[in-house]
Amino acid sequence: MQYRYLLWCLMGLLPLAEFAAAQEVALEEIVVTSQKREESLQSVPIPVSALGVETLEDRQIVEAQDLERYVPSLKMTNNITQPTNLSASLRGSLVQDASLAVAESPFGIYVDDVYIGRLNGNNVRLADVERIEVLRGPQGTLYGRNTLAGAIRFISRDPGEQSWLKASAGFGNYDQYEASASAGGPLGDEFAGSFAIQFNGHSGYGTNLATDSNIGEDKNWAGRVKLRYMGGENFDATINVSYADSSNDAVRMVAATTPGVPRNRQHTSEDLVPTFGGLYDVSIPDQDYSGGGRTDITNQPRGDTEQLVTSLTMSYDFDRTTLKSITGYADTSDFWANDFSGAGAILASIGTDSDQFSQELQLQGSAVGDRLNYTAGAFYFQEDSTQDIGWFFASVGGPVSRSHIDVSTESYAFFGQADYAITDKLTFTGGIRWISEDKEWDFDFQLLFIPLPAEFIEEALEYDAWTPKIGLDYEFETSGPVDSLMLYTSAAKGFKSGGFNGINIFNTSVAKSSYGPETNWTYEIGVKTEMFNNRFRLNANYFVNRGTDITLNANVIVDGNPTFPVQNAGNVTIKGLELESTAILFEGFTAFVTGTFLDGRFREIDPTTAPANSLANYGVEAEPPQTADFAFAVGFDYIRDIDLAGRAAAIKLGVDYYHTDEYVLVATQEFLISPYNRINAYVGLAFDERWEARLAMQNLEDDRSFITGSRGLGGSIALPPRTYKLTLNYSM
Repeated sequence: MQYRYLLWCLMGLLPLAEFAAAQEVALEEIVVTSQKREESLQSVPIPVSALGVETLEDRQIVEAQDLERYVPSLKMTNNITQPTNLSASLRGSLVQDASLAVAESPFGIYVDDVYIGRLNGNNVRLADVERIEVLRGPQGTLYGRNTLAGAIRFISRDPGEQSWLKASAGFGNYDQYEASASAGGPLGDEFAGSFAIQFNGHSGYGTNLATDSNIGEDKNWAGRVKLRYMGGENFDATINVSYADSSNDAVRMVAATTPGVPRNRQHTSEDLVPTFGGLYDVSIPDQDYSGGGRTDITNQPRGDTEQLVTSLTMSYDFDRTTLKSITGYADTSDFWANDFSGAGAILASIGTDSDQFSQELQLQGSAVGDRLNYTAGAFYFQEDSTQDIGWFFASVGGPVSRSHIDVSTESYAFFGQADYAITDKLTFTGGIRWISEDKEWDFDFQLLFIPLPAEFIEEALEYDAWTPKIGLDYEFETSGPVDSLMLYTSAAKGFKSGGFNGINIFNTSVAKSSYGPETNWTYEIGVKTEMFNNRFRLNANYFVNRGTDITLNANVIVDGNPTFPVQNAGNVTIKGLELESTAILFEGFTAFVTGTFLDGRFREIDPTTAPANSLANYGVEAEPPQTADFAFAVGFDYIRDIDLAGRAAAIKLGVDYYHTDEYVLVATQEFLISPYNRINAYVGLAFDERWEARLAMQNLEDDRSFITGSRGLGGSIALPPRTYKLTLNYSM
């Protein structure tokens, strides 16, 4: 039944796109660098979602969380800490404890080709981003660590011989504001430079009834500077420095209960009833406790994140090969203090400092009369993080515990991938990667409400793995309405590092149990085609992901106390159909459809882990978390030239609709997120070729569904309410 929603929309595009074929309009070619070289999206034999500047603006994608509405199989859910930390999931591989220094992402996050190891600050604010590429499926033969399920690449604009200037300012309800500017161009004969800066923020949606104060304020600013040397005939070098700063009131969890749903039964987000009446209102009294240092439990929840990313990218072109070096450094400072109950009952704070260094070398080239293209390389990664964690429970009248973490990771990898044209139409791809990781951590724990001696734990982990990939793609001869048609198939292995358990509240039982790596084999078949004189584009793929030792967060009781371990829960099989389609229906009118259909099942469950107890504890069979049976987005953009008092102008407008089916949120199976929708729209007026005024609206239905939370902790988080924003843009 669920397939109908998407197939109706998709089939509806075909006859209209055929009608548009008689007109002088066509979809623009999309160029990506997903395989480390410039290629047309339609010739890349892997599932890639590519979103350029106009798409990012029209879809109102202003931060990483917004991507989940338009990228198949991706979920970027509010973490229960602060807005800059997201729980990430792709094709059912996920991480939920994103704010911990020991957390490992299921997919790689790259900022201008620099791998970002820490998830603190992963809700990237999009400053001067030229393109985002989301690769789905294991990518270990070309990318750095933890590309188990894919990779997300944020690519900013490089300065060159062309100059540009862009500026924007806007405001909206809930005291929304934004201002941004970017400029770039040549600096003499040999250099080019660029800079970008942006500010944005808003007031909150709710009230703290205990203090009669507005809550939910969010303030952000980010900047980027690039300097590029272009004076060498074969040599190119770019220095990139970016900085982001965010301060907020943390993610306010609203106190909510599930009347009529017993504790031994699964509850849904529709069962939740706010304790204090409003979906965004809390009642958190001022706390008297200050833990000292970075474990302070502040009077009211707050969050602060700062991140500095610098890189030096150099390349030298030989006769038929290119040697490229990417040197990166990232420094992240993150603090948050939050109340998980919405009523001042369970509070925690975490302060994190992390710095990382990475070095990647790539050798790219062609041989055998250009029938063979290859990439070979080496990758080194070093990260050191410290983290302080404090807990406060009103039930014990004060602070519960304090812990300190020191964790370091050192990773080496060697990789290579080549594609060989067996014929002019048939290409074979093969690749392999070897990775070795060493991890060490020191853990200090002090129980505060009972005077017991401090505990100290230290542990070291070592992993190494081989991750191969093979694939075939075939480009068909086309005629009639079909302009291009490529079929591809692949098999690839993915690897995500194991690690340590950092959440320890009442004792160190969890800290003494580390978890191992997660791996998968993904088998894929896909099609990429364009039709009707390039007016209709369809990219679709079907995959089978066989995951082994998947890592899931659990909420389990040990000796009468709640614990939150990461566990290797067992083996899963996740099957999925993903598709992305765009069509020009008539001049100026472009429609799109994206969708995902997933079927996730456990093949085997470790009997000591949370999913094994779901039937006894909540009356439901276990299924992999965050694998909705289906989710899709449909929408359109329309532009029409008009005469505005004798001046050339254009009207722009667009609408998009997103829907997701229900899905289990966590490994225990306790919480089922009910289906929900998002409708966004915009209308704009462009004039004098450089100016545009735009009114953008999000969540037109004002759907305030709960999308995450914990019945055990007492708090839940709802979708933001309806918002609107008026923006004036200038570009030249």
